[in-house]
This record gives sequence, C-alpha cells and structure tokens, in this order.
Amino acid sequence: MSQSVRLQYIIRCLYHKGGIDLAEIADEFEISKRQAGRDIEYLRFQMGAPVIYDRKEKKYKLASIWESYSNTDERIIITGAYLKSLFAKIHLGKYFEDEIYESIYSGIPDSVRRVLDRVEYRGTSIDVPDWNIVSTLIDAFSGNLCVEIEYTSLKSETSCRMIEPKRLINYNNSWYVAAYDYKRDDARTFHLSRIKEAVLTREKASHDIKLSEDGYGIYISDKLTEYRIKFTGNAARIVSTQVWSPSQRLETQDDGSLVMTIKSSSVEELVPAVLGFADEAEPLSPPSFVDEYRKRLSRMAEKNLGK
Repeated sequence: MSQSVRLQYIIRCLYHKGGIDLAEIADEFEISKRQAGRDIEYLRFQMGAPVIYDRKEKKYKLASIWESYSNTDERIIITGAYLKSLFAKIHLGKYFEDEIYESIYSGIPDSVRRVLDRVEYRGTSIDVPDWNIVSTLIDAFSGNLCVEIEYTSLKSETSCRMIEPKRLINYNNSWYVAAYDYKRDDARTFHLSRIKEAVLTREKASHDIKLSEDGYGIYISDKLTEYRIKFTGNAARIVSTQVWSPSQRLETQDDGSLVMTIKSSSVEELVPAVLGFADEAEPLSPPSFVDEYRKRLSRMAEKNLGK
C-alpha cells in the first residue's frame, strides 16, 4: 500500500478518532512500527501537521486544528465531482480516467465511496483547446524555445508574432498563454482560441517576465493596484464564499455589507465583474476605478434607452 494511502488513513484517524498509535498503523497496512513512525514524522516535518504524542493515552494526536487537511474526505469528493465533469467534456480516455480516479479515491473508506454518485458538478461550459497548439507550447516550455504564432485580434486583424511562452492559464473557462511578445517588446496574454497556427522554433527564450500570483484577472504585469469594492444584500452573501484572488481581504461592516480589497493589474477586468452584481455592488477606490465604473453604467443606460 502506498504512503499516500497510509497518510490519508492516519489523517482520518487523527480527526475522526481523536488519535492513533503506531501499532494500529502497522496492523492496518502490515508494515513495521518503525515505518509507521516515519509516516508520523513525514506528517510533522513535511506536511506541517501539529501532531503531538500523548503519553497518558499513548497515542498521537493533533495539538490544534490543522486547517489544510480538515474534512479530507469531503474535499476529495468535491474534487472528484469537478474531475468527472471535466473528463466528460475533454474525453481523456477511460484508462487514464480510471487511473486518476483510483489515485484520488484509493485512500477513502467504502462508506464514502458509496455516496460519490450523489455529488456532481455541472459546469456551464468549458473551453477545449486545440491540442496541437497545446503540444507546441508544452514543447516550448520543455526546451525553453520561442514559438511563431498566427494570431487574430478582437478586431479580426491577423498578425504573425514571435513569442516566448511562459505560462498556460485557464481563466474563466478560457485558455490563455502568457508570453513575452517580440513585436510589442513586452509581456502579453494571448487567447488560445485566436491562435490559428503555432510553430516551434530553434530560438532560445531569453526574456523574463513576472507573473503575479496575487492579482485578479488574466492580464499580466508587475504593477498591481489595490481596489476596494462594497457589496450589499445577496451580493455580500455570495461574495463572502468566493475567492477572487489569493491575496483578497474581506471585511464585514456593521450594516452587514462586505468590503473586498483586491489587487489587479487592470481595471478593465474588475468593472464587468462588479457590474454583474447590479445595484448590490459599488466601487469605493481608487477614483479611476469609480470613474470607469460610472462610465460603463452610463453607456449601458444609453444603450437601453436607445432600444
């Protein structure tokens, strides 16, 4: 039995049984107590588990709540639901799907397996990329090489570009490649669906670009601006459960409203997101954000009046 399965078992016992001893681990998986002890040490020093040894009860226990690994079975069930929906749309192939499912579900008990078919995810859409273009980009990553692409802009203008692919990103169910663009001499984000052809070159990539992990949206930049948005009513309840960015901050106000502080490199992406909550969302700062939001509202009102 693999170590990952043993670790899942130990974590489950720590949470649901209040503790575990080495003999129980050894008996369950037919290993030595020394190996069981190494598993406990792995939890402590590699995974950061707050595990202590209770000499009175002669068991290993959690000294405090271990947030990262609480509700492990439930997280696995939800993850599996996402994967099942994804596999149905990208047609990975039954063999590979079964292998992935087995690696995910191998450590969960039968009682949990019995409810898997009662949890499902129904995504509205998925952007299936051109696999040949994806293959070219993966080869570019592997060899640190440049790629020549034929790209169509939003205005239906076609151009040939030499790029250095840096990251393949799925954002809002659409695929993008973040890259250094020789034509613009700067970092750019290209929508995969608008890349008509991609050819691997022998030219080595030589530019570094900073890809922020903290900002909201797909646009890449090393300059992030902090934005504040106020949500009220139902919008506040919805946003309280959402993660727009890893570095976001949510503050509940005395009147029940919610203020989100978030960083982004582009106000162009934040405005539509706020407009989606209609009159239950309001930009607070900076002034440029507030102004752009009001301009969009005015244009929408004028368009509606013209109908």
